Amino acid sequence: MRIVSWNVQWCRGVDGIVDPARIAAELKRIADPDVACLQEIASGFADLAGSRGEDQPEALAGALPGYESVVGWGVDVPGSGRGRKRFGNMILSRLPVARVQRHSLPWPPSPREPSMPRVAVEAIVEAPIGMLRIVSTHLEYYSAEHRAAQIARLAALRLEWLAERKQVGEKGPFRSQASP
Repeated sequence: MRIVSWNVQWCRGVDGIVDPARIAAELKRIADPDVACLQEIASGFADLAGSRGEDQPEALAGALPGYESVVGWGVDVPGSGRGRKRFGNMILSRLPVARVQRHSLPWPPSPREPSMPRVAVEAIVEAPIGMLRIVSTHLEYYSAEHRAAQIARLAALRLEWLAERKQVGEKGPFRSQASP
């Protein structure tokens, strides 16, 4: 099984050109992964260097038709007109995806450093070895205090994932789902 984690910096290459199709082609060329965890995915952010505001998850999913995509937005703000500007993380999986969750990470006040809301996107995939939990996140870059708080939240999530839950067989949202 091949898993790739890649900070794609809103699909911008070292030449400054933003091109989701080129990112998809490079992903296939270097790894041909079963699962790809991508950080710094954008949609509607034309003010990012090199971007035209393209919907990068849609473009990547279109360029990688054998993959299911799951997105978690850390930033989701009004854009121009009726659109939205979004920035976050993505999981692409050619393995079947079961349950998906999105977890907001702590965003403490930071009067001296720039920061933004962060998210961890989680997908349970049906891997050849059994059910597998995949989490894609990008911790705060500028603040060690933020990173520490975000790591503490991920550790708390791990305890939640390991906790015993009542198994429910009824139809609907309370129905138990497979968990690794």
